[in-house]
Formats: sequence, structure tokens, C-alpha cells
Amino acid sequence: MTALIAVLITGLGTYLIRLSMVIALGRITLSHRAERALSLIPPAVLAALVAQTLVLDEDSLRTLSSWHPAALAAAVVAWRTRSIGWTLVTGMTVLWTIQAVAG
Repeated sequence: MTALIAVLITGLGTYLIRLSMVIALGRITLSHRAERALSLIPPAVLAALVAQTLVLDEDSLRTLSSWHPAALAAAVVAWRTRSIGWTLVTGMTVLWTIQAVAG
């Protein structure tokens, strides 16, 4: 029960932090330059997370695995289509197919 309470409090805290930003940004006007800079943060964070996952396996370098061809296929689809949906579908399909074939 204690873990459930901790999860609920953490979730509420996260929600309130996000809500405060929505309220704050609703009252001020950002310059076009600031909006453009802020729009680059989510793709940069995602790229950093993906790169870290492809290179590191806990504390050591990751050897070649099914993740690498899936990431390559997803990167090609992202470059060609500029669609997050198709990128995710392609990457996950390649990953699951390779894992199913490899056993």
C-alpha cells in the first residue's frame, strides 16, 4: 500500500508541475525564436535516449544486436517520410521480426 501511495503522490506532483507550465505559458507570450528553440528539445531528448540505448548496455558497450538494424531502418524511414508514426511502426516491426526469427 505504501508503494501505491508513493506512485500516486509522484503522479500528482508530475501532473501539477506540467499544469503549472501550461498555466504560466498561457499568460506570457514567447518570441518566435524562443518557441523555435523550445520545439527542438523533444527531438533532441529522444535522439539522446535512443543513441544511449544503442551504444550502452548498462555499464558496458553494447554489441551488435537486433536493435541496430531496427534503428537503421527507422532512421531511413524517418529521413524519407518525416513521420513519427511510420518511423515507430517500421522500427518496432523490424525489431520484432528479427527477434522472432532469431528465437
